[in-house]
Amino acid sequence: MAYQDLRNRIHNGDLLFCGGQFAFSKTIRYLSGCSKVSHVGIVYWWNDRLMLLESVETDGVRIVPVSQYVGNYENTEKPYNGRLYLARDQRLFRPPENEVDLARSIRNPKVEQVLGDAASLLNKKFSFKDVFIFFLQGNTGRFQHEENDQFLCSEFVARCYAGVGIDYSGDGRGFVAPEHIAMSEHIDVLVEIVG
Repeated sequence: MAYQDLRNRIHNGDLLFCGGQFAFSKTIRYLSGCSKVSHVGIVYWWNDRLMLLESVETDGVRIVPVSQYVGNYENTEKPYNGRLYLARDQRLFRPPENEVDLARSIRNPKVEQVLGDAASLLNKKFSFKDVFIFFLQGNTGRFQHEENDQFLCSEFVARCYAGVGIDYSGDGRGFVAPEHIAMSEHIDVLVEIVG
């Protein structure tokens, strides 16, 4: 679906998955069992702008407009080199069953907590050590992930959602890849986004 047609149907707390064609993205996808996705971030509205909370190699945890992915990725005046998918976790959003639920759904306290937790992690560093451990795990089956204060994109999303009791189980050794989130039984992939 075209981004402009989809934009007003996106909710705070939705997830943007990316399947990049960059060398680093292809490595992540390969190590994740030939996954379609290599990156994930949390979407939210700020005034009239649709923004993405994410952790990337160059900046760590940051905020960028979603429109940059669609048409001006990293100020190149080109779209992101890969595929973009919008998804929603069913545990965060439940359709209202009655008028009282509809009124309560206007302000979703779980979403507000996820976004608050994400904001508290802004400017944290990207974890190159975790990338290295992920590479070693994929090739040797050994090495245990250790919690730290640096984040891969998927670790960032998992940490923010954990604050509201939403768990994304990883590989059993403490590592959560974008693929682990995308393949959760609670994730609904809503649409692929095109420019």
